[in-house]
Amino acid sequence: MSKVICITGGIGSGKSTVCRYLEQSGYPVYYSDIRAKALMESDNQIQEQLIALFGSNIYTGNKQLNRPELAKRIFNNPDLKQSLEAIVHPHVHEDFVQWCNSQTSHLVFKESPLAVEIDDKSCQILIVVNAEEELRISRVLARNPEWTRDDVQARIKNQLSDKQRISLSHEILNNSGTTEALKKKVNQLLTKWS
Repeated sequence: MSKVICITGGIGSGKSTVCRYLEQSGYPVYYSDIRAKALMESDNQIQEQLIALFGSNIYTGNKQLNRPELAKRIFNNPDLKQSLEAIVHPHVHEDFVQWCNSQTSHLVFKESPLAVEIDDKSCQILIVVNAEEELRISRVLARNPEWTRDDVQARIKNQLSDKQRISLSHEILNNSGTTEALKKKVNQLLTKWS
């Protein structure tokens, strides 16, 4: 059985950068958010439950998830967000287990932005990627030019703090420097488990 190492962190911290580097280094990476979105568009059971919860306008005519509508509905409604997660997360977990069982690497990585929030039991090692808030804001604005600074700060406030994540982590990757510096830190961690 492979060792499962979860990568988590707040918006703009650099989780995806770490995961892309791990993939380039030959390690399998499961992207929880990407798979959750794919399952919400392909799994009939999830679709039926989401329509019952949010109404039919949560999907477009061609069964594509109406992401802006979903984000708007759950952003300031913790109960609705929790109901969504209760529907989707068990399916994502099942999907991850199937994916994990098909891997041959002794290490597998799971990008899981909500690993701490959902108390993801599949995480044997939890790595928190963090960075200074101003840097995170500038990264998010660079990749989402339609967002405002207030949009990004609202999302940061809506997430756990770095301090909360770090208190539960096994390893911390500070990503306030260059990409090359981050890669060196990742390589140092990999030597622990290789």
